[in-house]
Amino acid sequence: MEHRENTDQRNTAAGMEAFTPAEAAHAFDPEFLDLDVCRGWILNRIHKDGAFCPGCGSSIQDEQRLTRFWSGKRLSCPACGKKFTSLTGTFLSGSHMEFRALYFLFLSFGQEMGTTDTAKRIGCDPATVRNWRKKIEGMK
Repeated sequence: MEHRENTDQRNTAAGMEAFTPAEAAHAFDPEFLDLDVCRGWILNRIHKDGAFCPGCGSSIQDEQRLTRFWSGKRLSCPACGKKFTSLTGTFLSGSHMEFRALYFLFLSFGQEMGTTDTAKRIGCDPATVRNWRKKIEGMK
C-alpha cells in the first residue's frame, strides 16, 4: 500500500490549483449538462494523482471501491477503515451541492455572473454564493 503524508493538505492545494473559475468557464460545453460529465471533470482535477484515502493516504485499488470513489459515493478504506467520499479532505468537502451546481458555481465566477443570478440558477441562498466566492478568492 502506498502512503501519503498530509493527504488533506495535498488534496486541498492540488484541487484548487487545478480547478479554477477561469478553467471551468473555458471548458464549458453542452456535455456539462450531464451529471457524470460534471462529476468526472471535477473529480479528475481534484484527484490528479488518483484515488487515495484522506485518512492514511493508502491508494484505493479495489475495483468496487474505485467505482464508488469516482461516483462520489461513500466508501471505506481497506487499510484504516476510514469512511469518506471523493470530496473528503478537499476544498469542496462539506459543500452538500450536486456536482452540476458546483460546476455552475465556478462557471458563474469565471463568467463574472452576479451573486443573485447565480444563487437563483443553482437554487441556493445568495449568502452561499458569497461565501464560496470569498473561499475561492482566499485560496488564490
